[in-house]
Amino acid sequence: MNIGKETEQIEFKKSTSEKKEAMDDVCAILNKHCGGILYFGVKNNGDVVGQQISDSSLNDVGTFFKNAIKPMVFPIIREENMDGKTVIKVQFSGTERPYSSYGRYYKRVFDRSEEMTPEELKSMMLSFDYSSSWENKTTKYGLDSVDSDALKDFYNQSVSCGRLEPLKLYDEKSLLQGLGLFENEKLTNAGFYLFSKVNPIVLKTAVYVTDEKISFSDINRFSGNIYSLIRKGVAYIKEHINWRVEQGSGSERIEVPEIPIVAIREIVVNSFAHADYRSETENEIDITPTRVEIYNPGSLPLNVTPLDYVANRKRSIPRNKVILNVLFKSKDVENFGGGFRKTYEVCKKQNIKVEYKNDESGFEFAFLRNRVTDNVTANVTDNVSKLKRNGLSSLDSKVLYEIEENPAITRVLLAKKLKKAVRTIQRSINTLKENKIISRIGTDKKGFWDINSEK
Repeated sequence: MNIGKETEQIEFKKSTSEKKEAMDDVCAILNKHCGGILYFGVKNNGDVVGQQISDSSLNDVGTFFKNAIKPMVFPIIREENMDGKTVIKVQFSGTERPYSSYGRYYKRVFDRSEEMTPEELKSMMLSFDYSSSWENKTTKYGLDSVDSDALKDFYNQSVSCGRLEPLKLYDEKSLLQGLGLFENEKLTNAGFYLFSKVNPIVLKTAVYVTDEKISFSDINRFSGNIYSLIRKGVAYIKEHINWRVEQGSGSERIEVPEIPIVAIREIVVNSFAHADYRSETENEIDITPTRVEIYNPGSLPLNVTPLDYVANRKRSIPRNKVILNVLFKSKDVENFGGGFRKTYEVCKKQNIKVEYKNDESGFEFAFLRNRVTDNVTANVTDNVSKLKRNGLSSLDSKVLYEIEENPAITRVLLAKKLKKAVRTIQRSINTLKENKIISRIGTDKKGFWDINSEK
């Protein structure tokens, strides 16, 4: 049996072993026609050869789509009998162009697919204004779903920095409408992800003992909205990187982070501002002895790098234009396309090396930690074993680890992090001091802990 020829909207594959090529063709058809039909079990010339189908075959095809096509589409997948042979028929559609397949963008040229050039992709993005079309769609959530604390904090910050005119009388509905985040008594998608208390986004954080990321000393999973999780992410990194104390003017001591906070903030904001919220979204922050990694599920076009923006070779094409405009008002975003430039500038001044990885799953930016020899995280296993040989308790080892991570840490913060009473923490500190493992330099308020490396 022959069912005809392939067209711009119909694609044949002999079997599901050609799933990678099939997803590229689906991507191309979506980008040109917003929908089409894919058959597994049909040769390119239209001859039906059939497809062996197991109990999981249809689910497997659905998984192909979920993993490959971004933003996600929801195909209709079913078995069909053609002249005694079973094939899989997949009908798919979507209007949120441009679509990608495993991070690459394709166009349909009659019955074949070709990868887009950077210029073609840019033209499509500008032509369809895909950002605004998605962000401006209304949700089912009303004013009762708004995170009032986050929205009020945003308002105060935006007014204080001069990027938002103050309201005569503060009112959540008026503010959201003015920002273009509330229509027909409902939050738009942009408003929902920015300020909803329904916690639409997940931020996973972890501090690992080694670069292999096998053992960790801290791991969390925070839920929230864009505005609150930006602050949570920056605070988490600040809490878990090393700080040193330098002499300021007079007797003043200044705490200096190993990585410039302005650079950390730029990359964290970038990760939330440019994430792809049209698919399942989980941002990540991983801290190892030698790296601070920040990941978001929103890859750059695979032929574009951060260095293109640093050198002004590429103009920024925002994935989430409305979200970026709102973050600009609160000064979370300083200027469009300038985040990478600022990050590279401040890191170069302080001799901080950076790396990035961009693939179909998302974009990862990493700060390399220079002071590895001073960073006790790298040797925490050895330290713990020494403590055990000296007969110290598990709590004492944890206190020492935190002190080594942040020599300026206070008893109160130690108690909070380790979920212990301040008096309990003080007893551990006393033990460490009695064993000459640590000593205090300076006052309780402005001093820091010194580690005796010989212990």
